[in-house]
Amino acid sequence: MDLGSAITFVFEDEEWVKKLLIGAAITLVPFFGMFVLMGYGIAIIRNVRSGAARVLPDWSDIGQYFMDGLMVSIAMLVYALPFLIVSCPAMLVSFGPMVAGDNERLMEILAGVSGIVALAMGCVMILYSIVLMLVGPVVQIKYADTNSLGACLRFGEVFGFAFGHVGELLIAMLAVLAAGAVVGVIDGVIGTIVAVLSMIPICGWILGLVVGLLAIPLVVWMIAFTSHLYGQIGRPTTPGYNYNYPV
Repeated sequence: MDLGSAITFVFEDEEWVKKLLIGAAITLVPFFGMFVLMGYGIAIIRNVRSGAARVLPDWSDIGQYFMDGLMVSIAMLVYALPFLIVSCPAMLVSFGPMVAGDNERLMEILAGVSGIVALAMGCVMILYSIVLMLVGPVVQIKYADTNSLGACLRFGEVFGFAFGHVGELLIAMLAVLAAGAVVGVIDGVIGTIVAVLSMIPICGWILGLVVGLLAIPLVVWMIAFTSHLYGQIGRPTTPGYNYNYPV
């Protein structure tokens, strides 16, 4: 996996400043911006998979990006359902001791049972959350390849791909976490600068707002970085593979 290319490919585009700023502006739109940005990541995955010379897409097809992001989000919601189903009973179990009323002995028994059940469910939830972190990239790769929600829900293929590429997915996961930590530090520095500027009336407030907005393009870069890694994982190894989305 080429981590260096994933980090720098954005800045190799002649219009990278413009594209990041447009993405940052779209991100500010509630809900719509989230789906569009996710769909933009799908476009990057397609470009990486097809070996496009210009990997960073423009923003000429926002409607398609929105639909792609929406479809991937629906697919991920389906995969998250077992997690949600388990988490609800885990929360309800914590109220078990309340049923005992003034019976202290029954309360102790119910508290013990609730603790054991909550621990077991918690372990299941942790394990499945790890599975979700592995499956999430595969869902995006599948959708980028097929443009089909149905393909994302072929559970055997998705889980088979995930466990067949578990090493690469774990490397990508660690790389994304590391990049997120660096971005978090930068956000912290920007936040400190904004806090200092906010002490200065009017001019400081304006400058603080401008400096604060500088952190938003980092979100777009994170999506681009992550999607480039996923695109590398999803590159077909079969000679003569016919891409659905050649660029």
